[in-house]
Amino acid sequence: MFNESTKGEKMTKLHHTEYKKNYKNYILSTIEEDTEGKPIKTEQEKKNNILDRYNSEYGWNIERVGKQKAMEEWLSGLALNIEFYDDAIVDLAIKLGSINSDPSNKLRTKVSQNYFNFMANVILGFEPKEVA
Repeated sequence: MFNESTKGEKMTKLHHTEYKKNYKNYILSTIEEDTEGKPIKTEQEKKNNILDRYNSEYGWNIERVGKQKAMEEWLSGLALNIEFYDDAIVDLAIKLGSINSDPSNKLRTKVSQNYFNFMANVILGFEPKEVA
């Protein structure tokens, strides 16, 4: 789904509400089964699986550094099967519409340096909203 080549295609940046949906779908596409090898089929089950794993594996770090930073650290430890090489991160950003298809070197660096923080933000958006 997200492995198609974008070589030669002119991609343009999308509105943040659109490209965040693309990142959500990308992240969820990496989850196929739970730790026991049982298939995970629904979007909500996939979200729950990610958040449950995060809290189980890294919950201890939330109080120390906060949810966002703890999630960023968890992801940078390759907890999920998402891109992690700088060039692949930039290619993903182009494909999913968060940047135009011909980014400057400065933008390429910014995208790769902020990647895990951005992905943490997307995933933390999976959490149910608290009702006041």
